Parts: sequence; C-alpha cells; structure tokens
Amino acid sequence: MKLSLTCKQITMRILMYGRFVLFVACLSLFLFSCKKSHSDVPEKSEKYTMIAGTWKQQDILLAVGVKLGGQSLPAGTSIIAIAPLLGSAGALFTCTKTTTYTFNADGSFAIDGCTDLLFPKAGAAGKWTLDIYDAVFKLNTEKNGDDPHWIDDISSTTLKLSCSVTIPGVGTAPLTLVLQKQ
Repeated sequence: MKLSLTCKQITMRILMYGRFVLFVACLSLFLFSCKKSHSDVPEKSEKYTMIAGTWKQQDILLAVGVKLGGQSLPAGTSIIAIAPLLGSAGALFTCTKTTTYTFNADGSFAIDGCTDLLFPKAGAAGKWTLDIYDAVFKLNTEKNGDDPHWIDDISSTTLKLSCSVTIPGVGTAPLTLVLQKQ
C-alpha cells in the first residue's frame, strides 16, 4: 500500500486538525477556567463587625470650642456635665444619659431611651449602614429617610459619632456622641 499525498492534501489535513485542536483548546478554556465570584453584595468591612452590638451612651462632648454665658468652653467639654447650666435645654441632654443603642448585624437598629435631641430623624428603630468609605454611619427609617453621622473614632469598645444638634433656646451645635460597647 502506497501513500502518496500531495502538498495541497497535507496542508489541508494540517489545517483541518489544527482547527480541531484550536476548537478543543478554546472549549476547554471556556468550560474549565476559574470562576470568579460575582456577588451583588460587596463584602462588608471590619467596621460593620465593630459596630454591631449594644452600646450605652458614655457622654456628649462639644466638638468645637464655644462661648456660653460669657465663658469659653473648649472642644471636648462634656455637655452632660454642664447640662444643669442650660436650664430646660439641659434636661434634653440629661434625658439621654441612660440611652442604649443596639446595632444588629442584619443592619437593623433599636434605640432605647431619648432620641428627640440627638436622633430626631432616625427615631427609635430602623436600619443602619456605613457609607462614604465607611466613614459615615447612616441611620435610616422608611418614614424619615437617611440620618447620616460622621464616625469620629471607633475601636472595639468606643464609638464616637458627630451630631449636629439644634438646642432649643441656645442654637445649633456640633457635638460628639460617645458610646461605650456593652
């Protein structure tokens, strides 16, 4: 038996086998390549874990220095300590002294205590999340929408939130709410 193939026939067979090999290689890459996880929900940062839990109010501080009754009060002064000097407005602060905040891992929150002064928009319950590179702590209710607060500081035991508070008869003041993890 004699095989005699022309150059043209050899070229055709190489092209035919080459196409077949290329097809099998492409099919293998498509079927067996690594699959990436395309989750619609981005992975939550460590701050979510740090915030989740129950917190008790430790203090409310002046975020900036102010003049009150002719006296200069430096940033960091405890509003709770000077609340008796604020008259009826001071009672709004002392009411918050025993407030507890529960931020659940599922994104819900509940506040047990006075919310009228510090969180009038958020109220006593709703959802919470972090925003803007996890620097903003947002409380949200369907009725009132978002109530954002800058995170001034966070550790495993302390959470400091910026609040802009309108104090009746006094004015609006930037304050820092200091919470202690329970």
